Amino acid sequence: MENLIKNIEKHLQEICLVPSRHVGSPGVKAAADYIEKSFRELGYTDVKQEPFPTTGWDYRGMVFADLDNASCDVPGALPCFFSQSCNISGIPVWLTDKDLANLDNIDVKNKLCIVEFFSEGADIRGRNGIAEELDRLGAAAAVFISDSTYHTTCAASTKIQRSPELKTLGTAVVPEEGAYYLARNRHHRYKLFIDANTFAGNSYNVAAIRPGSGNKRIVFGSHHDGAPIGQAACDNASGVACVIELARLLKDKYPEWTLEFASFDAEEYCITPGFPAGSEAYVRDHADRKWEFFMNFDSVGIAWAEEVLHVGRKELLKDFQTTYPVLPIKMAGDDRNFDKLGIPTFWFNSHAKFKDFHTPLDTISTLDMGKIAQSITEAINILDQLCKG
Repeated sequence: MENLIKNIEKHLQEICLVPSRHVGSPGVKAAADYIEKSFRELGYTDVKQEPFPTTGWDYRGMVFADLDNASCDVPGALPCFFSQSCNISGIPVWLTDKDLANLDNIDVKNKLCIVEFFSEGADIRGRNGIAEELDRLGAAAAVFISDSTYHTTCAASTKIQRSPELKTLGTAVVPEEGAYYLARNRHHRYKLFIDANTFAGNSYNVAAIRPGSGNKRIVFGSHHDGAPIGQAACDNASGVACVIELARLLKDKYPEWTLEFASFDAEEYCITPGFPAGSEAYVRDHADRKWEFFMNFDSVGIAWAEEVLHVGRKELLKDFQTTYPVLPIKMAGDDRNFDKLGIPTFWFNSHAKFKDFHTPLDTISTLDMGKIAQSITEAINILDQLCKG
């Protein structure tokens, strides 16, 4: 167990070394390269990086300042994923729920807009739709408020809005502290400067295969991309560490089974109804493969959390015992694309007390290495029951 924990720590340090692993960033490519290198060092020879097209995002800097208060920074403000460049000054236009239903009759052209709108954290498409409509109407920028039920109130989620379809709109987000600041000073003049752009590019899934002598196969998965501007340690360097270590521990186990170890890019992308993009590309590109089940590791090992196991299509699996609470399929990550093919799925996951994921607070310091190791050993416990005999 001690060596396992040391290995997990090493993987996390390497994967989180570059401060942002969003789609198209140097950090996400460095993570893919590290995963490939790790598989090869373990002795795997069938290792590939598999490209698929995505829209990348290049972010270079941001200022959101109150011009009527000595140009002080608005607390906690961050750019939104896929924001375009903007440089706008003035008194903002405040948009309520009622205004959002009547945008064609509101003058937002070349304006800085504060979106005074709250929705459940998973309502990405609703907020994307607002941004796309403001973009169509010629608004210069939109500032969203990070919700306080799905994410922490202490820091903003940089992917609270994440439409890669924006043409010219700059988008930013504030947490609770920033929202209160704006509300107290709603008639002040503000400057919002964002230096960013989108570009057409490729993302890369990384996979290693250990052939088996029989005709049954399993795929183990994680995603190595993360929300912009932060370590994305729990979501999802933790899962990547699990998959690499499973590749090490299972290399000579279950010889009749073909074992696939895959790390997906662009799980945080959310562009089509079939998201996430990386695992969608993987199942599409390998449609000839017949997987018995998929084991997903995403956001595990949070110090203040309960480790759980989401299982889909359990009726198609042999009976097994686990020490983890068994919950229904989550359908919010890479398990979704395998479930659509009728494949049973497992998702090892932390039910966190503090919602730091998708924010800069998702750092290695929030993780318990022993809990991550526990997910690996529990996965092997289940595999021993499903793959032996």
